[in-house]
Amino acid sequence: MDYDGAIAWLSEPTNSKGRASPIRLILGNGFSIAFDPARFSYSALRSHAEAQGMLSATAQHLFQKLDTQDFEIVIKTLEDAAIGLYALDATKYAAEATTLNEEASKLKDALAHILAALHPERPYEIDAEAYLRVRRFLEKFDRIYTANYDLLLYWTFMQDFPEENLQARQADDGFRDPGEATDYVVWNHLDPHSQNVFYLHGALHLYRSEGGLKKLTWRRTNEPLIDQIRAQLEADSFPLYVAEGTSSEKLTRIGTSDYLGRALRSLAAISGGLLSYGMSFSKNDAHIMDAIVHSKITRLVVSLFGDVTSPSNEATIKAVQDMQSRRATAYAKVGLEIAFFDAQSVRLWN
Repeated sequence: MDYDGAIAWLSEPTNSKGRASPIRLILGNGFSIAFDPARFSYSALRSHAEAQGMLSATAQHLFQKLDTQDFEIVIKTLEDAAIGLYALDATKYAAEATTLNEEASKLKDALAHILAALHPERPYEIDAEAYLRVRRFLEKFDRIYTANYDLLLYWTFMQDFPEENLQARQADDGFRDPGEATDYVVWNHLDPHSQNVFYLHGALHLYRSEGGLKKLTWRRTNEPLIDQIRAQLEADSFPLYVAEGTSSEKLTRIGTSDYLGRALRSLAAISGGLLSYGMSFSKNDAHIMDAIVHSKITRLVVSLFGDVTSPSNEATIKAVQDMQSRRATAYAKVGLEIAFFDAQSVRLWN
């Protein structure tokens, strides 16, 4: 199935009144990789970290030993090893376990620095036609969830295309003017009901503050966001983002933030159809899969990149089929139909 076929399938009436259900979108790392694999792929992140001397000998050894490019897998291994040492002998191995946890924490911080370093410097570096293609893609969905940390989605919504009639549905990430002179806006935690864009794992431009969750902006400072983010990192102020290794650890981190908790609960409450682009649905994202299973969506269509029979695609297909089976077991009254489409049939950045 191609992308147009996926949209047509999701748009078919699925209720007794013959009306089409709303269509929602969830974006995974493939959305950013489609912009530039040299910047946003796991291998690019690791290569840059090594070149900048940001990986300890222990971290480098684990990347090699585990044969992975995924920071989250290495972080998980470090944290699991610390737990094992504590369980074996909390007194004897306390120092070693503490060192492993510190290594995991440093790797999380390094990931934030690397993402900021590899990110495009300015929005205007991206061609207007590319933004327009992505906006046309996004306009089909009335609610958008993303698991990415970068600014690409935010930058896209900042572009103005009045002649294309793309103003009908304004993107609302829930942030508002705090009512005083500040260089940021704050999340409206008391009334987030109109919010329709959700960063499930946080983002580079979101920060905790005493006054609540704040979002860095260009319009209030005339200072490019990447410059603001780097200044925050240099001051040891890190963005709100979830880089824990396992899904349960991610869920624990999500539980520390009203914003992240609200985003995940929103995903669990949707109905209608859901299109997934660039999501692999790996074990690290079990909390997202749980939210989808608990939701009331009736149709789910998932992108696959390249050879359908590749190990990565087969793992994604199995994960989606498992979600369908779990829904049938737990919520028999609301069935879940699934389908797959070719990710390369979507015209986005290039």
